[in-house]
Order: sequence, then structure tokens, then C-alpha cells
Amino acid sequence: MDDQRIMVETCQVELVMVNGLRISGETFLQLQGVYLTGPQRVGEILNDEEIFLPVRSSNQVQLVNLEQVVSVSLSAELEFDPLMALGEEHQVRVEPVVGDTAEARIFVNLPGNKSRVKDFLNQKKRFLPFLQGGRVIYFARKRILRVTD
Repeated sequence: MDDQRIMVETCQVELVMVNGLRISGETFLQLQGVYLTGPQRVGEILNDEEIFLPVRSSNQVQLVNLEQVVSVSLSAELEFDPLMALGEEHQVRVEPVVGDTAEARIFVNLPGNKSRVKDFLNQKKRFLPFLQGGRVIYFARKRILRVTD
């Protein structure tokens, strides 16, 4: 059975929940897999079909319901992929339903020459990536109140 184990590493994340609760801890990323070309990224987990995200803090693991998450923030050093910076750059102000407003950057390069902020926001993803300084913030698309560019 040991040959069935999946190699994982941890990544420090900060979550903001719809009730205002802030959770800091580590989540688990696969280092290899059948469909992975490199280490798994948090954005892949957030936009996967699974609903619960394991977060370890204070030597206990919580299973956090992603449907109740407003945002997930982590170091860009761990998460940034050069593909995130392809396309037309937009400076935006994101107002989530709960939590702090964020001044951030997005890059839009979608099929059909779509490069507007509106096109970025209307993607069929559960969480959208925003770049803020040395961090990547994934906002739950349905938990964004307003975006100003």
C-alpha cells in the first residue's frame, strides 16, 4: 500500500470566510500526479470539483467548505505562474462581501480576443486570481460585491 501514497507538501494560506472568520494555516499540495506537469497549485485545488479544503493549524486539520470562503491569500513566490501575467494588465479595486477591499492587478487574455475586466470576472471558475504585491489572492467569484477598474 505504501506505493499508493501521494507525495505532498504544505503551503501557508489565509482564508476569509463569509461570517468574517479568518483562518490561517497550511493546506496540502500534491507534488506529482497523473495530470500534473509540476507541483499542484492552490488555484487548481480551489477550482476543482471538491468542496472541502483541508487546512492544518495548531496541530489539527479543519475541513473548510469552499462554498463559504470569500478569499484565499498566499505568497506569490509559491503560487505565481508566468501564465498569470499574460494578457492585458488591469489595475482593479475588489470589494468582497466580507473582508478588506483589495487594490490588485489582473491580466486578461481569453479566447476570442476578450481582454476586458468584465470578461475576466465572467469566467466559469469558482475562484479568480488577483495579484497584490508579493501575494496572490483568490476571490470567490460569487463573493465579489463590486470591482472597479
